[in-house]
Amino acid sequence: MNNEIQLSDLMVSAYTHQKNGDFSLAIQTWNKLLNHPDVNNDLKTNAHLSLGNLHQLQGNNDLMIESMSNAIKVNPNSAEAYFCLASMAQEKEQFDEAISYFEQALTLNGEDCGAFNNLGNCYDRLEKTQQAIKAYDKAVELDDSYIAAVYNRGNAFLKLGKEDLAYKDLTKAIELDANFYQAFYNRGTLLKRMGKIAEAEDDLKKAKALAQQDLEQQEQKTH
Repeated sequence: MNNEIQLSDLMVSAYTHQKNGDFSLAIQTWNKLLNHPDVNNDLKTNAHLSLGNLHQLQGNNDLMIESMSNAIKVNPNSAEAYFCLASMAQEKEQFDEAISYFEQALTLNGEDCGAFNNLGNCYDRLEKTQQAIKAYDKAVELDDSYIAAVYNRGNAFLKLGKEDLAYKDLTKAIELDANFYQAFYNRGTLLKRMGKIAEAEDDLKKAKALAQQDLEQQEQKTH
């Protein structure tokens, strides 16, 4: 019983340090928990995941990757660890590696619309547009109001010259967020290509006004 209390106290202490922004103390505490003789695999996995997130917050990407890899060694079914490794590879523009990790994460958790969207983005960066669209489709199937996937799919349709499908998605993105100036701009560009000049000009003017408004709001926040 004493050992269970010790483990519980260490976990509470680690989370408290994390919450307070004392990352170094949190890392020390998670490592103490990992070295406890009675720590079980669930706690080990949780500790490695937490260490990975902390190392990432500190900018120690190599240690982050090591921690997430350790989490997978303890629990090969940790979708969170695969997702974190995928996100890191994507950030480094190692898109083939990111795709592999995202697909492993989605095999374990097929309900993660964010992972499907990011998978689509990786395929898109590799100019594999059809595969990107399939990934965006999955994200939208899971959440039809997931604006990032709707918008990204619209842009992918644009690349393939599928104008009607692109228009539908870009319009849906605008319906979901009336201040989405990038969607207005891309739809305006599409309308111009389709020969609908007046509608295109309306969208492009709207995009410019919203972009200016967004810039002014950002400047106000910095003052």
